[in-house]
Amino acid sequence: MIRVGFVGTGNITKRHFGALAKLREQAEVVAVCDVVEERARAAAAPVGAKVYLSSYEMLSRERLDALYVCLPPDAHVDQELAAAERGIHLFVEKPLPLDLKKAEAIERAIRASGVVSAVGYHWRHFSHSKLLKDRLPNERVGLALGYFLNLLPGSPWWRIGARSGGQVVEQAIHIFDTSRYLLGEVEQVWSQYGHRANQDEPGFDQDDVYTVNLRFRSGVVANYQVCCILHRRYQVGLEVLCKDRVYRLDERQLTIDDRDGVQSIAIENDPGYDENVGFLKAIAHGDRGGVLSDYADALNTQRVVMAANQSAETCQPVRVCDD
Repeated sequence: MIRVGFVGTGNITKRHFGALAKLREQAEVVAVCDVVEERARAAAAPVGAKVYLSSYEMLSRERLDALYVCLPPDAHVDQELAAAERGIHLFVEKPLPLDLKKAEAIERAIRASGVVSAVGYHWRHFSHSKLLKDRLPNERVGLALGYFLNLLPGSPWWRIGARSGGQVVEQAIHIFDTSRYLLGEVEQVWSQYGHRANQDEPGFDQDDVYTVNLRFRSGVVANYQVCCILHRRYQVGLEVLCKDRVYRLDERQLTIDDRDGVQSIAIENDPGYDENVGFLKAIAHGDRGGVLSDYADALNTQRVVMAANQSAETCQPVRVCDD
């Protein structure tokens, strides 16, 4: 039985608790930590887990096999480092720390310890994402178009740019990561941001409209449109334009538009469940094939979105460097 602990009990943990409930013969949530005691107790009660207000106390007192780190970007201090030093496997929710040097130190510690790591890019686990990944090597890909056109989240920390990193980093990063998964590594980023419509929103101190251009090493070029000024989740997805064919990927389906007409292929799986299955299988059996984004890979996605922020700040293109 894999003994699991959680640091952070925000909304994203519901997906993992739901998946782990279905995997109770493989894993047991034994400890939960949050700085808000009421929230920690609410999360722990259904599974009978112990409650902690300090992750360091939890790691010291509990015998954990795996730790889920589900924190806002600015709340990553050294929880991952402490876990890796203890040989505890890590599932980290996106995005990684805003400080790339800190993220790089965590990646080195994970690599040195040999623990399993996974990062919560569940879009990679869509059944139709895999289908598209299998098809693209046979296509002449020219252009990608990404969208994350959304309403403004209510979380106070999300609205503070220094805490969240902004919408490109905290939210639209799913589209950037899926693009890397499908199209390969990015070599250059050029972006422009603006603060246009959320001036009267309480506690909001960042940009609210974004456009980001990428060039991939393969030569594919891409444009991404992102905003948080709308009345609903308006459009979220990725289009890949190939010779005589367009693929449209979103959270529900893959649409293929070509000379033969339009075909839609619906999602056939629960990606949140499958990412947990892959993580637990890697721990239990050493088979990491079900981990579609480990920490080292996720670090390259983090470099892309942080380069986008840098480009917007300097009004210059930024080259993306990786290891």
